[in-house]
Amino acid sequence: MPVSVIESYDRYFASRLYDQRYPRANPSTLAVVLEQLGRQGRRVLDVGCGNGRYAEALLERTPASIVACDISPRAIGDLSSRYAAHVASGRLRPLLGDLSVVASSLGPNEKFDLVIMLFGVLAHIYSRALRGEALAAIRALLRPGGRIVLTVPNAARRFSREQTAARKLIQAGHLEAGDILYERASDDGVVEMYYHLYSLKEFVQELEQWGFRIRQVGAESVLPESGVVRSTLLGKLDGVLTTLLPLRYAYGFLAVAEVANEEDATEYLPPPMPRPPAPGKAE
Repeated sequence: MPVSVIESYDRYFASRLYDQRYPRANPSTLAVVLEQLGRQGRRVLDVGCGNGRYAEALLERTPASIVACDISPRAIGDLSSRYAAHVASGRLRPLLGDLSVVASSLGPNEKFDLVIMLFGVLAHIYSRALRGEALAAIRALLRPGGRIVLTVPNAARRFSREQTAARKLIQAGHLEAGDILYERASDDGVVEMYYHLYSLKEFVQELEQWGFRIRQVGAESVLPESGVVRSTLLGKLDGVLTTLLPLRYAYGFLAVAEVANEEDATEYLPPPMPRPPAPGKAE
């Protein structure tokens, strides 16, 4: 893998830069999640939960029970300590690890009504094959008709300079098409991070390919999310812009999708893809 996502996010959370940039849930994204939760039931899986900015809102506003997983020990530690009372009651279950850890922790008949995978978590998974495996694993964890709400970054609006810099790494086989490396600077130094940037077409096709039926596609935001979640005024302005501007102006795409029935799913699922050898670390 080009960079260690676990190491990167542990440093990101430890620096408190994440909390400074994203102190609360995106209001428009949260509204979609709350709407879907009202339709779908009470068992929620929060994939890539971080230290809980969406889990916190769901615990405060709904009666949902939440399994929250993240690969960052620092994030899960923060989440567990901040919401210790909900952990003790069994309403919140923090898990350190990926979707395989979630699957192994559940009973044979335990399924989720709703999965949330927000703020580009899917796009932080390297590679394309592993993103597909993640979507297949989520599909297996959802009950029939269960839904997922997820967001990914729009390649047309994000990291243009980094996309240019990534071309040589893509040509050399260190990255795949659409991948970039970028940096976040904190008082503790620079954190190098990985992202896959999506076109709307690729996003929709990937979900359908792995057994989901699209119910809704929209903008996660039009303005950069760091501003939207830190400023009430910018949040309101963004809400107006997302209703007025074409989807190509989205900063990130948001999709609501449901598990396709077995007949439909067989049309979407491709033959198993061989896992490519891990590329060398980018210089």
